Amino acid sequence: MADDGAPRDAPVSGHSERGSDTQPSEARGDAPASHPPEGTTELGIDIIKVDRIRAALERFGPRFSGRVLTPAESRYVRDRPETFAGRWAAKEAVSKVLGLGVRGIGWRDIEIERLPTGQPAVRLHGRAAARSDQLGMERIAVSITHESDYAVAIAFGIRTAGGRYVFPPDIEARLDDRERKLLARMDRLRALAVEAERG
Repeated sequence: MADDGAPRDAPVSGHSERGSDTQPSEARGDAPASHPPEGTTELGIDIIKVDRIRAALERFGPRFSGRVLTPAESRYVRDRPETFAGRWAAKEAVSKVLGLGVRGIGWRDIEIERLPTGQPAVRLHGRAAARSDQLGMERIAVSITHESDYAVAIAFGIRTAGGRYVFPPDIEARLDDRERKLLARMDRLRALAVEAERG
């Protein structure tokens, strides 16, 4: 999906039935599947001490908020440490669902909106939206709770594409020559394995 700013609001479907054989294909001696089973779920959770956010706000002020929060998030958070900590934890949890962590995506690529009902919702931009598309993840649900000392968030998404591990979409731009050669060798080995399996 292009980064058009529209929230991803397709409903999350229930888990799929795999039939009576619930043993992974690798355990049965089959080659690893190139795509995840239908309805593969991803879960992320994060906890943070509110005092860490409070200290960062006192030390760095608006620069810290501007680095982590989108303008819409800043308007809602208004540098309240507990609320900010909840958004921080939610962004971390969502980044784990995407399998890259915030350092692989960017703080402002994950936006936590507040719906009119008060429920938090996830809006993805840039690299986070590209990663979500790569994984076939149409929606990520998030829940946040905080009290005076800690904020906790959990995020949940359902993957419909990619294998057991999927490289980030911009991996080529991040690789050095040695890593590119190694990846090319791995691709050749995979192709040989598929060819051997067919013949």
